[in-house]
Amino acid sequence: MKVLITGGSGQLASYLFEKMKDDYDVTGIDTRLPIHEAAMGRVINADIRDLDAMIKASRDSDVIIHTAAQVSVQRSTENPSYDADINVMGTINTLKAAMESEVGKFIYISSAAVYGDPQYVPIDEAHPLDPKSFYGVSKLCGEYYVRAFGSTFDLDWIIIRPFNFYSPRADPSSPYSGVITKFAQATKEGNRLCIEGDGLQTRDFLHAKDVARLVSIAASSEVSGETFNCGSGEKTSIRELADLFSTISPEKVEVVHTAPRTSDIRDSVGEVSKAERLLGFRTKVGLEEGLRDFFQ
Repeated sequence: MKVLITGGSGQLASYLFEKMKDDYDVTGIDTRLPIHEAAMGRVINADIRDLDAMIKASRDSDVIIHTAAQVSVQRSTENPSYDADINVMGTINTLKAAMESEVGKFIYISSAAVYGDPQYVPIDEAHPLDPKSFYGVSKLCGEYYVRAFGSTFDLDWIIIRPFNFYSPRADPSSPYSGVITKFAQATKEGNRLCIEGDGLQTRDFLHAKDVARLVSIAASSEVSGETFNCGSGEKTSIRELADLFSTISPEKVEVVHTAPRTSDIRDSVGEVSKAERLLGFRTKVGLEEGLRDFFQ
């Protein structure tokens, strides 16, 4: 089976290459060169917004895994046009390329951001979709295009909505890094961990390795036309996360509280039984085990 991964130089793609390269013919496409060994020499330097390049890259592919995205909520607020250009127009181009190349299955990596403020927790796939950020809006728009291409052109698809995934391969220098990456970097540098607000806000954290496992299972399965949450199903408060870093770190960790973000979602945890029921998937990497990866 030939697989094309958009965003082929990203952290999730690096784990997908490791997971799939021995069993499948895997290629990536990205505007950046890969820095992770499994992706070396396998990533085409091109932009998903370039339709001709996408068609060329996807030729003879059996599956496209669309991970490429502008992923920062902050940046989507600062420049919603840029966010939509990548997350909406880039997705449309990737879908067009899939149709042109007669790809068998399209796997779209969406986000739990499409849910917005939870009306109930845990959040299942039937939860109302009401994104709070421009990023969430663009990812939801991508979902609708995936479904529309599927129904119009008979394209097999799966949508995966990861919750808060992390790994040591996320860029710690990025101002848009997630809380785990920021906490890990601060801990290594002996800096304080800054918690926004009271720290009681909760998230569903999972390792990027586990996201890659679910995507790999979905790619080879007979399941089609389904949307799956991808999470641990367990909620962790930001204060508990800081305590875990204090436990793991060989040095003393100081925690300070700063002003809360006004747009922050208070509680987010996924209901993940559908992925277990239809794909046999459960996360394997526990949070403490995953955090220790940052200190290896």
